[in-house]
Amino acid sequence: MPYNKNVTFKRKTSDFKIEIGDKVNLWNQPNTNIVNLYAEGSSGGDGLVGTTNDKTLSYHLVNNKNLFFENKIVGISNDFIQLQILIYRDQIQTQKNESEAYDKWINRYTKPFNPKTNWELRFYTNQDVKLNNPQIETITKESLSKYYNDIESSIWLSDENKHKLALEHKSRSVDIEKTLRASFTGHSLEIKNTKQEDSWLYLEVGTI
Repeated sequence: MPYNKNVTFKRKTSDFKIEIGDKVNLWNQPNTNIVNLYAEGSSGGDGLVGTTNDKTLSYHLVNNKNLFFENKIVGISNDFIQLQILIYRDQIQTQKNESEAYDKWINRYTKPFNPKTNWELRFYTNQDVKLNNPQIETITKESLSKYYNDIESSIWLSDENKHKLALEHKSRSVDIEKTLRASFTGHSLEIKNTKQEDSWLYLEVGTI
């Protein structure tokens, strides 16, 4: 962003008159990269004046949240229409959306949680790791924001001496959420049962 380029459309026969400098309407055919051009003020399909196959333009038309589009005809022939297209993002709205998403994420993981049932944590390793009284470790609530883009790293296993074990945390998001919320609420986490299958370790987890 921004997108600023001239796009060539194959001209279609139409009763609508178009001129250089005119603004037109863009419409993406569903589930295709075909973009149709309609004369401004037309309705339905009667105003079709051009068409093109453009993957990038089609993508932006479909994924248009917080985007603004400007266009004008810069060239016309019997066969083609040259359209200048400018696409840019509403930075203020984008920042607002990102801030709201972050606040929602923080609230999701810090909401008090009193577990009634157990859940599962999963770990993966391609090494021979000795499990001698493993302990579930988590980050603190105060450091949660540092893991916004890496939430899997917020939980790990340690041995009885608090040394981190060489296991890669691969739990489902719903189980990560339960683990962190329980820990942040003040519950002590306890491994109720373990199961190993090939390189995977499955833990049944609850609270004391």
